[in-house]
Amino acid sequence: MAQPLTRTSRYLLAGLLSAAVLLPYTVSDQFIIRLAIQSGIFILLASAHNILMKVGLLSLGPVAFYGLGAYVSAILTTRYDVPFPVAFFAAGLAATAAGWVIGRLTLRLRTAYFVLVTLGFAECFRLVALNWIDMTNGPMGITAVPPPARWFVGYIPYFYFILLLVVLTLFGLYRMEHSTIGRAMQAIRQNELLAGSIGISGFRYMLLAALLASFIMGLAGSFYAHFFQFLSPEILAFDLTIAIVVMVVAGGRATLMGPVLGAIVFTVLPEVLRVVQVWRMAIFGLLLMLMMLFMPDGIWPALQRLGQRCFERVTGRRTAAVVPSSFGSPSEGFAANGSPPPVPVRVEHEVTPTDRSQTLLTVERLCVHFGGVQAVHMVDFDVKAGEILSIIGPNGAGKTTILNAITRVGPITDGKISHQDALLNGLRSYEVARCGIGRTFQNTSLFPDVSTRQNLVLAHNGLEPESLLLNLLRSDASVQAAKDAEVAADRILERTRLLPYGASLARSLPYGHQRVLELGIALAARPSLLLLDEPAAGLNPPEVSNLMAMIQQIRHEGVTIVLVEHDMKLVMSVSDRIVVLDHGRKIAEGRPEEVRTNQRVVEAYLGKRS
Repeated sequence: MAQPLTRTSRYLLAGLLSAAVLLPYTVSDQFIIRLAIQSGIFILLASAHNILMKVGLLSLGPVAFYGLGAYVSAILTTRYDVPFPVAFFAAGLAATAAGWVIGRLTLRLRTAYFVLVTLGFAECFRLVALNWIDMTNGPMGITAVPPPARWFVGYIPYFYFILLLVVLTLFGLYRMEHSTIGRAMQAIRQNELLAGSIGISGFRYMLLAALLASFIMGLAGSFYAHFFQFLSPEILAFDLTIAIVVMVVAGGRATLMGPVLGAIVFTVLPEVLRVVQVWRMAIFGLLLMLMMLFMPDGIWPALQRLGQRCFERVTGRRTAAVVPSSFGSPSEGFAANGSPPPVPVRVEHEVTPTDRSQTLLTVERLCVHFGGVQAVHMVDFDVKAGEILSIIGPNGAGKTTILNAITRVGPITDGKISHQDALLNGLRSYEVARCGIGRTFQNTSLFPDVSTRQNLVLAHNGLEPESLLLNLLRSDASVQAAKDAEVAADRILERTRLLPYGASLARSLPYGHQRVLELGIALAARPSLLLLDEPAAGLNPPEVSNLMAMIQQIRHEGVTIVLVEHDMKLVMSVSDRIVVLDHGRKIAEGRPEEVRTNQRVVEAYLGKRS
């Protein structure tokens, strides 16, 4: 996610905005003004579609919402004499309503399914516009669409109108990007499963993205109808969808300025290539291919990297952050200068008193079946507040399946799971997280393409206000939440000894540090119950010793822990009680010394003597 604007960036944006305002008075060619207006329309469309890409979705139906806004505005003003301001906002609301319906029906789908559904919706709307002649005038189109006002004569009023829309849209998107909503969208795009485990609803933010994108596209469609004053089903051509997607991807998806730059380039470029009409499409395709080969992240990120390198050469200073070494033991991290990371000063935290007699979690007659396979069958246990309960068993015993059932990542066939007398069976994973239950995963789960520190900032998101209005207006609550997230991230970096790696990409960390970071992400959500799924897997003995001390410290601070682990030294050292599973059934439960000598446990691990 982009950082807040620097003073230089503000001056640059002010200069660009001033140049845009003065453009009609510095350019005498009306064709350039018309091209600038078309670029503005495409900036709105590309920026709107980019909101969907911010949550990891690709839609092939933007023209449907664009066309719906155009048709609603044109029909209201030509058939019913509705004033333009009313028709303009009605177009946005109609597109938003359609986005809500389509979102509710399709956002549970993913990848190719979502793409196909949105493509089908766009084609259905095109056929409706083409064949509902009584309302849309079919292929003949709607003519004599009135201008927004009588004084809209020539291109200049339209230019300033679209400029105002673009500025307001980009300002709103910038505010949203640097808010709880923007951070949540970033988390979902990076790792939706992990986002759910820290209290972020993927469906909620995807639906919000769909509504915002639909509203902006509807407004753009209304402007289009009143600018060209003619509307036909050609506006719904599939070519336009491809053009919008190309503008976003080539410009730099999930960035704020990428779609703006992409929209300008791919509006102006076809006009420039008209001088070589015969080779126009071939040259266009070649340029697009070269962009994807040499700028795979898009034009805007490539320009940012180029600017960074130029800055480093001119100033002689490196702007790159600390990068962990790719060599040596994964337990020994080093800063960019080769020195070992400093051991941070211990930070004392307030210890939450716990009543050890209180039952925090209850699992009753839990069954999880996959077809004919009984992964978990009739398992009962409870977890007392403030204790460390370990669940052990051979591979395939059902340990991770139980954690998945508790956090509602996986299914429950039968039985009940209760947390402080609240039934978890009907909840979703993000709702379970908001009940105070955090977890780690068997396979390391991070937000890979952001910094270590940003991982911990994102993990705080489930504790922050979600209101769109509060975030856009930068309310005191939203500002304070952002500050709390930064403070919490720095505190956990110190606790986990990852402070030297705060600016490094999470995916570049050594494996052992990634496991520690995953634990830090779970702690950033402030759980009262923490489920650890094989946290010592792949760690060497010094790292396991550090993990052991960390687990005991977490329990000392009042967090109850359920540990799934194969490292028996770790399990026997930290556990208050142990539950043993074999083939999905509980075969033993008790204190570590009792379980260690239990004959059924020995047989499950070593086999029964003939």
